[in-house]
Amino acid sequence: MIPSITSRGISESSWMNIDEVKRDRDDCQLCKKFGSGPCGDVFRRWLDCTDENPENDADGEPMHISQCLDFATKLSECLDDHQEYYIRYDEENKHQSSQDENDQLKETWSEFVTETEEQINANVYKLKDFPADIAPSIQMRLESNNGAAYFKPKNLGGSVIIVGYIIDDKGSVLAAGSKEDMDMGEYGCILQFDMWEGMKSATCRAIYEESDDSVTVFSKTLFVPVAGD
Repeated sequence: MIPSITSRGISESSWMNIDEVKRDRDDCQLCKKFGSGPCGDVFRRWLDCTDENPENDADGEPMHISQCLDFATKLSECLDDHQEYYIRYDEENKHQSSQDENDQLKETWSEFVTETEEQINANVYKLKDFPADIAPSIQMRLESNNGAAYFKPKNLGGSVIIVGYIIDDKGSVLAAGSKEDMDMGEYGCILQFDMWEGMKSATCRAIYEESDDSVTVFSKTLFVPVAGD
C-alpha cells in the first residue's frame, strides 16, 4: 500500500459553529488559536457560556445564541482589534504544521521502505535488475552533495511505475515518492536526494505494476565517485 498523509482541520470561517467547536475541543485548532493571546479570556468565557446553555428555547432556537450574545459580541470586537496578532499566529503555526507534516511524511515513507525491504529479503517480492529500456539515470554531484535519479514511467511491455525510492549503503532512505510525487511530465519521474560525507553508494528501487496487476521491484546501485575522478 502506498502511504499517504491526510490532515484534519476546521475552517476558520466556521469558528462560530459551536457544535463543531465543542465536538472537537480536545483537538480543536480554533480553541488553541483563540483561547490564547489577547482574546483568550473572552473566548473562554463565551465557550463556558455555551456549555451552560446547551438547550433550545421554546421557539426551538439555540439558547447559547441569545444567552451568550454579549460574550460573542465582545469576542468579535476583540478579534477585530487584534487581527495582526492572530494573522501572525496563523503564519507561525502554518510553518510548524508544515514541518510536522513533512516529518510525518518522512516517517511514513521510511516505514514503507523498511517493510518493502523486508518483503524483498523474504522473497515475497522478486528483485530484478532494471531492464535497459527503463534503467534509471542517476547523477551525483560531489561539489553540492546532492543527486537525482530519473525514472521512466513505463517500459515497452506496458509496466507502469507506482513507487520509487533511494537508499544509501547503510539502508537509510534518501528519497521516496509515488508516481504522482515524482512526475515531471516529459522529463519522466524524478527523485532528488541529499548525499552525506563518506556515503559509498546509492541504490534506486522502483516498483512497477505489470499488465496482469502483479508487481516487480527493479533495482540499480551506483557507487559514489571519488573526488578527483
